[in-house]
Amino acid sequence: KGGKLIEGITNDRVASAPIPSCSRTLVIGVAKGQQKLAAIQAALKGRLINGLMTDEITAQSLLGS
Repeated sequence: KGGKLIEGITNDRVASAPIPSCSRTLVIGVAKGQQKLAAIQAALKGRLINGLMTDEITAQSLLGS
């Protein structure tokens, strides 16, 4: 929450590739829609991603337009 990875049993059971450091490589998130705004904002705030692919309406919402 708030851009930080959550430690605990839920993430321990998820099988996925580890997220690389944004300082070393390009990490692109792909998401769209009002229901994903909070998650996108948290990923950007927490610097988990440094690139984003989304639709125009979601981009406008993120930019406050």
